[in-house]
Amino acid sequence: MNDKQEAQVVLARLLIDKIRTDHYPSSTQMDLLEGMIPRALASEYFDALLEKVAADQWPSVSMLARMSRLTQEM
Repeated sequence: MNDKQEAQVVLARLLIDKIRTDHYPSSTQMDLLEGMIPRALASEYFDALLEKVAADQWPSVSMLARMSRLTQEM
């Protein structure tokens, strides 16, 4: 793996962890992640979003839309 790929993986993991732990994740951080996420981490990101949606009585429509778009790219 080259330095660029390694940097993308490190940044993607950092953003996924941040999104997973924030009660209301930043849409800017999610947009950034979605623009650069390595394919190998897409399912990990999907799982983080799924945890959030499953925990909410009324899940965010925008979060559901993100998940839908992500499934198209997986």
